[in-house]
Amino acid sequence: MFDSFLRPFFLPALLVMLLTGCSSYQSTKDVWKGTKNFWNNHVSPAAEIDYGEKRDISPRAAELTDSTIGIDRQLTRLERVMMNADKSPTKIWVTNFFANFPWLNGFAGVKYDGSILGQEPASPLKQLDFIPLLYADNRQNNRALRADVQNTPFGPEVMLAVPLYNSTDFLGVIVAHFDMRTLAQLSGNPSNIVILSPQALLWPGKYDYAATPLSSVNWADAVTKSSSGVCKNATGSFYYLVRYFANLPLIFAVPESGSFPEGAGDQEQAAQYFPKEREKLPPPPIPERKSRKDIDGGQQITPPAAANIEGNAQQQPSGGGVTHDIQPGSRESVLLKGRASQKSMMQEGRLENADAPVERVQRPRRAARPEVRQESWHDVTPLELESDPKIPALPGGRPSPFGPREDNSSVSSGTSEKPEALSEKQGDKTDTSILPGGPLEPSGPQE
Repeated sequence: MFDSFLRPFFLPALLVMLLTGCSSYQSTKDVWKGTKNFWNNHVSPAAEIDYGEKRDISPRAAELTDSTIGIDRQLTRLERVMMNADKSPTKIWVTNFFANFPWLNGFAGVKYDGSILGQEPASPLKQLDFIPLLYADNRQNNRALRADVQNTPFGPEVMLAVPLYNSTDFLGVIVAHFDMRTLAQLSGNPSNIVILSPQALLWPGKYDYAATPLSSVNWADAVTKSSSGVCKNATGSFYYLVRYFANLPLIFAVPESGSFPEGAGDQEQAAQYFPKEREKLPPPPIPERKSRKDIDGGQQITPPAAANIEGNAQQQPSGGGVTHDIQPGSRESVLLKGRASQKSMMQEGRLENADAPVERVQRPRRAARPEVRQESWHDVTPLELESDPKIPALPGGRPSPFGPREDNSSVSSGTSEKPEALSEKQGDKTDTSILPGGPLEPSGPQE
């Protein structure tokens, strides 16, 4: 595997070495510089961007871009601000929010049970149902932005909500809503563009929606198959592009060919081409936090050794069939069989001697060790030397620290004669190295 990985790089590297080469008069720096230049110029040249090249886009794409760029910028700004508004808003924040987005119709805070905690304005013209925004879309994260379109007697309203959480507890949503007819005025050519969603027609432009090919398309199914395309009828064709606003698909369309009759400019003309009002949903159920006792079912977990009786008392099913399920703590468990038997034996052993009186055994005290006195060679007596003939002795009965002496055979042989007898044998010549007290003179013999 490693060889197959290096094989594509071996030939270019070998080619670079053969072409660049090196002589004995070239330094390593010059050789590497030439090799690097050859590699960057011929083997792996750097990528370049030609900013002067401009490709021509189709007239339909250019027209759609000019018509939607102003709307798209405002929608993107609103998404970014709402994405960061994951805390309870203050009055100052709401005031600045409306100052930055003057095309909004209102703002509301909704609790998880559907009750409205506060909204601006306090009594809006359009009565909206915010409960559908409390449900998370299964196709996205629970904390992602949620959008919806709701039909009202005064026209459809687009809503964008951000969920609020306290750790893992869902608190509710804060919602900003607007009418697309107000936002469409920021388009470069608002009369030539049509804006709709799978739920309602948001902006008809100058056209009669029923006469356009857009009315014959099932948009709830079309947005799942393509993000752009062309729809046609006997009168002409429209080019459309899908732009997702949070999880809500918005369709922007412009005419590509043909001429279409103009309409009154209201959304009621397209009511028959979109689904009717949705049924009202109840507030979503909120899972309550459970304590450890509730998670265990309100029962204490018995250890395997103490549950062996309960495990054997499990009854058979009422149908008379034989079950092969092993209940927790049963002796039939292979993993608990040995462990349970050992524990039961240990418990029985303790129970047999449970009534026996406990005798306190006192350890005998150790006898005091005799004091050992470290003797030096000054403390050795002549009697002790007589018992050990291997220890050399000096006149005076004390052992010599220098070992036996050759000139005195009696000393080297460990004789036990008294000092008076030794002095008589030596002709009354006393050894000057022995002081009257017996120890050796440290300065040696004196003449």
